[in-house]
Amino acid sequence: MKNSPSTPQQFDAIVVGTGQAGPMIATHLASQGQRVALIERDKFGGTCLNEGCRPTKALRASARAAFVARNSAVHGVTADAVRFDIRQAMARMRNMIDRWREGFEGSLRANKGLEIVLGHARFTGTDDGVHRLVVGDRALASKHVVLNVGGRARIPDIPGLDTIEPLTNESILRLQEVPDHLIVVGGSYIGLEFAQIFRRFGSRVTVIEASPHVIAQEDEDVSQEIERFLTDEGIDVYTSAPVARVGQVDGGIEVSLQDGTSRVGSHLLVATGRVPNTDRLDLDRVGLAPDRRGFLRTDGTFHTEVDGIVAVGDINGRGAFTHTAYQDGEIYVDHLQGGRRTADGRVPTYALFTDPPLGRVGMNDRGARESGRKVLRSVYPMAKLTKGVLDGETNGLIKLLVDAESEQILGATCLGLHGDEIVQIVGALIHAGASYRVLETMLPIHPTVSEFYPTLVKQLRPLD
Repeated sequence: MKNSPSTPQQFDAIVVGTGQAGPMIATHLASQGQRVALIERDKFGGTCLNEGCRPTKALRASARAAFVARNSAVHGVTADAVRFDIRQAMARMRNMIDRWREGFEGSLRANKGLEIVLGHARFTGTDDGVHRLVVGDRALASKHVVLNVGGRARIPDIPGLDTIEPLTNESILRLQEVPDHLIVVGGSYIGLEFAQIFRRFGSRVTVIEASPHVIAQEDEDVSQEIERFLTDEGIDVYTSAPVARVGQVDGGIEVSLQDGTSRVGSHLLVATGRVPNTDRLDLDRVGLAPDRRGFLRTDGTFHTEVDGIVAVGDINGRGAFTHTAYQDGEIYVDHLQGGRRTADGRVPTYALFTDPPLGRVGMNDRGARESGRKVLRSVYPMAKLTKGVLDGETNGLIKLLVDAESEQILGATCLGLHGDEIVQIVGALIHAGASYRVLETMLPIHPTVSEFYPTLVKQLRPLD
């Protein structure tokens, strides 16, 4: 094993990464009198705070304001000469993020028993159950190491891509000019959110997706509805369109497809997924081997195959979302306190933050069919919902799936006005193990989006 650059400094616990789970665990351990090292390689707060959820949703709010202003005539409001200033929108976003990050870092540094270590952490070995890491020229050691190192944009192996410096979800947040024509390679969550945002900023936008449908993991009717309202806004969407190569041309960046056609734009955003940062830790030094996707296998309380090493957040394959990472922290702290919480059996819950948004919990049609259960399904178009009609926002649909025999709620898909919020009503009922009939007898408020639930239950029919 490689020798450490100096005698390791001993800690009761070492936490690597200041994303959603790590700081919660580190501060808990410090509050119990343990000496804890909290290591951060780059920016405090992880992906969500710096390059993910919060900055993108700030820009989404600016994009929606511009869209509403341009389309306000239907409500009797005339907004002449609507202008958008990307520099001001970016400054608004950045000021919020900077304040949050500075406050978060300050709160961590104020914790007694918590030592902040800045730099890139790598394992150097294990002796008698004590794991050694190095950060720069500093060596640290502990029997208890928590990894919360997050992920990064996946850069696909496309010929010519290394010659053009494509945009990623991180670098696109630094733009100070609206792209003339943004080409987005990847028609899933990140790609579609940025596609709509920059279309509303004023860019011409083209989305290129290799699968037959955008958001390929969703049911086909949901994917088709999302594609429809995006194309209605003027976004060009090409599906079943694998990319053959990219390169610079006089007119900008050319994306050549395998069918022989090509598209030329001024900017290229690569949004083909994310990869965990496990390859940056020298895990082989401690006997850990990620799976083929780069994730570390864990039990329900996030213990890896090596005693004393815990993996939380985006690197454990249990849901690469801010909310799942945060709950990982809660579950692990509960475990440290002798509780019984576990991530095993956690119901998938997530959202696509287009406008309108998609909220998902539990199974979709595909999963329900594969489950072998006797399933009832109900589908309700947003165009029939009073609240949607009143607000002039009728895109989308709502689905409910239930087990006909046990009355267990299996899942819900809420695409439309407040879909990211109303789906959580179903999520709470699934978590509580409630019968779907609770929705049938609830008293909803009128007019709201969630008032459709009793009607949805009454329209349940066998899933084909």
